[in-house]
Amino acid sequence: MSRILTVNNHGFATFAVLPRTHKRANLNGRILSMKERKTKEGEIETQGSASLSVVSACFILAIAVLSAGAFYLYQVNDLATKGYEMKAAESRIADLEKQNKDMEIKGVELRSMYNIEKSTQDLNLVNTQNVSYVEMNSPVAMK
Repeated sequence: MSRILTVNNHGFATFAVLPRTHKRANLNGRILSMKERKTKEGEIETQGSASLSVVSACFILAIAVLSAGAFYLYQVNDLATKGYEMKAAESRIADLEKQNKDMEIKGVELRSMYNIEKSTQDLNLVNTQNVSYVEMNSPVAMK
């Protein structure tokens, strides 16, 4: 006896038991046939085969190709977007490094002796003439 499991277009399964002489029934191009036979030890050995129609195989192949194509487009788009983001970040880093160098140069210029003397004249400050230091005999500082 052969057992045949068929699946129709709506996903419903039917099961049929056919005599051994009947090889295979084809319903809508999709069948799963199983054959049983007894071995010498008394166990039941099952053999089966499944077949798909050409339309189903083409449909599965088309879905696989479309999925691979969509994944490829997503990866290429993602890579291009990240490339533009990296380029913008590198440009921003270069601008900030230039600003940092300019500010360091400006800080050195403002701390130069020339600028300090010029700002003392602008603020009407007077240079000291006589400097006197207080000397103490004690190693401890006084209040």
